[in-house]
Amino acid sequence: MKIRLDERQRGHARVAIWTFTLCLLIGIAVWRFSELMAILRKTLTVLAPVLIGLVTAYLLSPLQNWAEQKIGRLTDRKAPHPRLKRGLSVAAAMLVLLIAIVGLVASIVPELISSIKNLLVNLPEYLTSMSDWINAHIASMKGDQPQLYSWLVSVWDNAQNSLNNFANQFEPKLDSIASGGADLIGIVTSGAVSIFKWFTNVLLGLIITVYLLYNKERYLAQARKILYATLPEERVHGFLRIGSHVSYTFMHFFSGKTLDSILIGLLCFIGMTILKMPYITLISILIGVTNIIPFFGPIIGAVPSALLILLSEPRKVIPFVIFILVLQQFDGNFLGPKILGDSLGLPMFWILFAITIGGGMFGFGGMVAFVPLFAAVYTLFSDFLSGQLHKKGLPPETECYMTNEIHYSAAKHEKEKAAAESPAEASAEAADAAAADSSPHAEGEADGNDQKAE
Repeated sequence: MKIRLDERQRGHARVAIWTFTLCLLIGIAVWRFSELMAILRKTLTVLAPVLIGLVTAYLLSPLQNWAEQKIGRLTDRKAPHPRLKRGLSVAAAMLVLLIAIVGLVASIVPELISSIKNLLVNLPEYLTSMSDWINAHIASMKGDQPQLYSWLVSVWDNAQNSLNNFANQFEPKLDSIASGGADLIGIVTSGAVSIFKWFTNVLLGLIITVYLLYNKERYLAQARKILYATLPEERVHGFLRIGSHVSYTFMHFFSGKTLDSILIGLLCFIGMTILKMPYITLISILIGVTNIIPFFGPIIGAVPSALLILLSEPRKVIPFVIFILVLQQFDGNFLGPKILGDSLGLPMFWILFAITIGGGMFGFGGMVAFVPLFAAVYTLFSDFLSGQLHKKGLPPETECYMTNEIHYSAAKHEKEKAAAESPAEASAEAADAAAADSSPHAEGEADGNDQKAE
């Protein structure tokens, strides 16, 4: 016996099938989570060059477009030269990338190594001072709470020994890297496989970047072609709209936040130089890098920086904390809004949620990337909810749902009233149409009868 389903029943069946499939996949993922993560890590390792190329090409695309416009003014005066213009713009973008990397490494790495070396050399002295301070403040606990006192002393001794061992092991390697001595050869040789793999991935990623930038319109067209061939046209339009919105949000946030973090790092360097703080370069880089993380980045960078200053020069901790608070207020109330504007539009809870999920899954990169991605998804989902509520005649404002009462808008009542009145109006219109259709025929029949009578 063949079962026939109407459109509504087919819709329910599709929802049930997709729900069952999704629950099954979630169950398999939870049951085989370790194997799934191992497969994911292996896949990411194999696709590392492609991912590097895609990310680099995506980030360099605005710079390449700008360079292509400028170069086109010179090359297209008499006749258009699209290949020459594209080749020169790609070369210019890659050159800027290489100059930026070499410049950062040459200017920052020596100062960074010097600051870290100084910290490691003075670490035993810092730990001794800190130990004396701790012993002086918990000495009263020795008679009152001997168990807690013993536990605190034991924890601090273990931490002190771990830090000293780390300093003793890492300092010779740092000296070799800084001086380019013979130990560097041993370090490179011991990790030759990893270094070769890393260098190969980066080199292949840069080559892929060049190909993607040179033929990016064609690759995007091929992606759209695949979507139109495999999905319904309406879904393709929605998918492309979502992708465009996510790309705009992410690029706008990333470019603005990067510029903002660079300026904050420079201001931190200038301020710490004026205040004669220790470890100026190291702390300025830490503050600038962590500032990329929205809202919580300054706290993440300020806490270890304050601890570092506390170990070296305790009397400068309070001025440093005050300086960082002033700097972050300047960034949050003036510099950040000028550069970024209201690019996120996320409540604080969802920002914390995105940072937690992204950091737990992908570390620092996940903290940076998940916030704009989640902001884009949040905006699209809010638009979807507003559209669905509008179809039902319900208000889209969240304040209307603060209680358990259902709030109907005027559109809902008008819609129900129109639906209730439509059958009577339809029957009246049908009667009028029938009368209008029948009247000519009746008149024609009457004329025919008159003619026959004559």
